[in-house]
Amino acid sequence: MSGPPQHLSNQVADAREPALMLAFRAGGAGPPQCRPIPREGMVLGHGALVFGEPLRDERMASRHAVVRCEGGRALLRDLGSASGTRLNGQHLLGERALAPGDVLRLGDTLFIFAPCALDEAAPEVDLVGSGAAMGAVRRSIDAIARRKHSVVISGETGTGKEVVGQRIHRLSGRAGPFIGVNCGAFTEGLLASDLFGHVRGAFTGAVSEQQGLFRSAHGGTLMLDEVAEIPLSLQATLLRVLETREVRPVGSTRHIGTDVRVLATSNRDLVELVQAGRFRADLYSRLAQWTIRLPPLRDRREDLPALISHLLARCDGHGRSLSPDLAELLLLHDWPLNVRGLLAVLSVAVVTSPDGELLAVTNDVRLMLTTARSTALDPRAHPSFSLDKAELTELMRSHRGNVAVAARHLGVTRSRLYRLLCAQAIEPVAFREPRPN
Repeated sequence: MSGPPQHLSNQVADAREPALMLAFRAGGAGPPQCRPIPREGMVLGHGALVFGEPLRDERMASRHAVVRCEGGRALLRDLGSASGTRLNGQHLLGERALAPGDVLRLGDTLFIFAPCALDEAAPEVDLVGSGAAMGAVRRSIDAIARRKHSVVISGETGTGKEVVGQRIHRLSGRAGPFIGVNCGAFTEGLLASDLFGHVRGAFTGAVSEQQGLFRSAHGGTLMLDEVAEIPLSLQATLLRVLETREVRPVGSTRHIGTDVRVLATSNRDLVELVQAGRFRADLYSRLAQWTIRLPPLRDRREDLPALISHLLARCDGHGRSLSPDLAELLLLHDWPLNVRGLLAVLSVAVVTSPDGELLAVTNDVRLMLTTARSTALDPRAHPSFSLDKAELTELMRSHRGNVAVAARHLGVTRSRLYRLLCAQAIEPVAFREPRPN
């Protein structure tokens, strides 16, 4: 019987039903809920029963806004409410098409537009997130966990690569331990000793024999964290160990058999490193028998409410709720440090907001958000610029309305560029060349 395909896409199929997620209620009460947008549209307001019970937001009109579907798009329009409707932090004028991840604010209630219904699976304590992207990650883990394949887990810093590795091991049925090692934390000589072991007297300071992590993880799983940091000269040795399932301790002449399932993580694109000659192609091929790519937090905003609730319990904020302003700010942030950055901001909010009050947008919270962005590993990937209407119009004209190409040119996600365009009432289709008859 043939093995599974090498990659399982984490992309959401465009054919999935568009839906609106109630992310934060006024006052912070109640869990998030998701409802498909019906063909006849969805009227949102103070007494609307769209989400099972009235929204009970005193700053929301009884008929505040409507979301409807037309021509494969979801369109949002304010119904003349006194407080207006905000789309991605800006007041909505007229009717606008929604893009995945768009954030709507009506009064003190916040919604997220998602291109599909949320995964209704039971919430989990390790891999938090019920959106489509994390559902694809879980299915990928389930498909590979009990097999012998080596796995590459890629993703930006803070996306949960080690959590995925631990989950794979837990579901694998392997009786041995789970051991992780940061490959960037050692010099070449120390890393070889740490991985493969050494005999007494192999080098200065080797006063006793060390068996190494490959032997320590016998019967279990060894996770090579940040595998791209392994020096080229040591990559050949690692490849031989993976191929022969034998290690030769530093200073020894004998080979010792080992039974280890290897996982490798990287926050850098290993294929690009291979093409640049900085990572061995044969080692990459041996490691990437299966690949799991973790989406960044900015591309799965529908998971933020559950993540925030989960992380608050880790920073002494269990049971506390967010003010509408803070909830909106967190939903709109790009999160270059992903879950780690979110935890840091929530920790500051808990400390700086008085007990018994909603967590607020304090000066320290704003400073932490700015600091997180400026200390990201690759600030070019998460620019903090803002384009005006003339600049966006010229961008669409030069790229003939191709949002994907324009987003790559700017170094931002396609969903973020869509939000910028919607805020300025710019329709990309107006810049596309007509198809020949």
